[in-house]
Amino acid sequence: MQGTHWWLICYDVHDPKRLRRTAKHMEGYGERMQYSIFRCWLTPQQVQCLRWELTEILAPEDDLLLIPLCLRCVEAIQGAHSALKAPDWPDEPPGHLIV
Repeated sequence: MQGTHWWLICYDVHDPKRLRRTAKHMEGYGERMQYSIFRCWLTPQQVQCLRWELTEILAPEDDLLLIPLCLRCVEAIQGAHSALKAPDWPDEPPGHLIV
């Protein structure tokens, strides 16, 4: 897809009900990396759609970060155990298999 790349989506939601709703919504868009951090493979249109959908869930006191990651940035990602295991950020996620 045109313009698709990795995004790091991070949020801090103050209300437990909104937090659960946000997490459930994000599971439809990407893979959970940590409790409130997801990596998503998105087009620019999908990013705008996600941003709009999250504004319907989140309150003004909540925080949201949408961080685009270029290929060079993805290749430079390191974790605490990077010496033991390289981070698993493929150039793009695997496609869906329909059976």
